[in-house]
Amino acid sequence: MKKLIPTRVRPNERGAVIIWTAFFLVFMLGFVALGIDVAKLMATRTQLQNAADAAALAGASAIDFDSGTIRPDSAQIRAQYTAAQNKAFVTAPQPVLLLAGDISYPTPQQVKVTVRRSPGAGGSMVTHVAQVLGITSLEVSATATAQIEPAGSVCEGLIPMAPIADPAAPFEVSCTKTYDLKVDSDGLAMSGNYQLLQFPDCTEGPCGGVSGGGGAAIRCQTENGYGCCVNLNDQWTVTQPGNKVGPFTKGMEARWDSDTDRRNNICYDQYAGNDKRVVFLPIVETFDVSGRKVVKIVSFAAFFLTQRPVGSSMVGQFIYETVPGAPGGGGGTLFTIRLIK
Repeated sequence: MKKLIPTRVRPNERGAVIIWTAFFLVFMLGFVALGIDVAKLMATRTQLQNAADAAALAGASAIDFDSGTIRPDSAQIRAQYTAAQNKAFVTAPQPVLLLAGDISYPTPQQVKVTVRRSPGAGGSMVTHVAQVLGITSLEVSATATAQIEPAGSVCEGLIPMAPIADPAAPFEVSCTKTYDLKVDSDGLAMSGNYQLLQFPDCTEGPCGGVSGGGGAAIRCQTENGYGCCVNLNDQWTVTQPGNKVGPFTKGMEARWDSDTDRRNNICYDQYAGNDKRVVFLPIVETFDVSGRKVVKIVSFAAFFLTQRPVGSSMVGQFIYETVPGAPGGGGGTLFTIRLIK
């Protein structure tokens, strides 16, 4: 006769899986919900960084044409205006407010900006799920610093000629001082060149379809500027002997006539035009050459045309300006802008 072994009574576990499922659903939903706020925070930081970068670059573009340093008053206006063209989250994306106190100048050639999402700068970023934990908003900020530096390359707007620089008396930045940038002197004519340079063929810019160093290229590049990059220490050949008076004159006259301020004999600080009278020129090591010879580019400079060009002559005021390109310590008056932080 077998002995009966009592069976163990197991508790009723029906419905337990529903409890665990609900627990994990709540847990997962919490993570998803938290991810919404984290994603919004990251997006806000990216938006603010973009605004800071743009504002710093805009502020650094406010260069003093006399000293080559940044003008704080103009830099502030440009930086604040540019920041406001960008948006970052509060509840929804709103224009970025850049406070005057968040703009500084670590050096005369630098602009530093900090843009914020905070109560005093348009409002903090509003959270969604984190409000359950009592966190209704978050303060977010981004910083950028831009700097101007002498151009080591110029990638837009160079005129295909070079002024004659006197090593003993370098160009002087002054409203009372003007220079004959291009002249029809007998000395140059006898040497067989007229300060014109032949740039390599370029497929970019308004003159991209014009090749060679002939009259068509001289006219187009004089009016619109060369469209490709030119670097310090590059070597270009002087154009073939001949002044190309017709193409050069037509290009310069078209440039002058397209400006909105065509007053003669004014200084750059009185000027209110669209910058067509500002010309970017390479400075070459020497023009003591004859005919078609190689010359070396040693710096870049900006000049403001003080008079309407007559024939192939140009008279201008030496100024500081900014231009698309790359830094390189050329020592001229053309500057490039870059973010350093």
